[in-house]
Amino acid sequence: MQTLARACTPRDSIFDASRRDTVLDLSDLVADRIEPEAFFRENHVTEGMRILLTEGFRRLEGKTTQGVFKLTQAMGGGKTHSLIAFGLLAKHPGYRRAVMDAFYTPDETGPVRVVAFSGRESDAPLGIWGSIATQLGKKEQFADYYSPLSAPGQTAWVNLLRGDPLVIMLDELPPYFESGCPPAHNRRKLSSRPIDQRVARAAG
Repeated sequence: MQTLARACTPRDSIFDASRRDTVLDLSDLVADRIEPEAFFRENHVTEGMRILLTEGFRRLEGKTTQGVFKLTQAMGGGKTHSLIAFGLLAKHPGYRRAVMDAFYTPDETGPVRVVAFSGRESDAPLGIWGSIATQLGKKEQFADYYSPLSAPGQTAWVNLLRGDPLVIMLDELPPYFESGCPPAHNRRKLSSRPIDQRVARAAG
């Protein structure tokens, strides 16, 4: 049996001190700070990632009615990286075949808009829904829900999300609620479960 040192050849980037502490999150994705070619060159497509990419693109291509995917890997299991991979391929069609051909052949569809919220952005002044509405260029459509901060209902979400295909990504929500944002007196009303359910029903 080969030793680990013989079986694996570390990439040069492993020894690059300037990149050693780089941690990507969804804010990098929506701000276009991630170069797709470099990302996929550095990251292995795991089985969990294959499932998400396959089912996600089947949904975008109208081949399934499942509109919500909840990733349940343990801490450090690659949830954020899987979301970033899906988001990059949704936004950049030119990379889909090279990354996915071994397990799924995506249709020839154009770029898909991606919006995202990371719970690490605990100081988001307009909450999760305000962040999503702002990214869509529809900030004023949710103006009634900003002061006081209150969660939009299902019909409001349906009206906001109307139009072209869209990918919405929510990540790291527990830190957002644990940090005290939104204010404590609203925390029960604005728990992540009702928000998830309303977005899910609107997406479905």
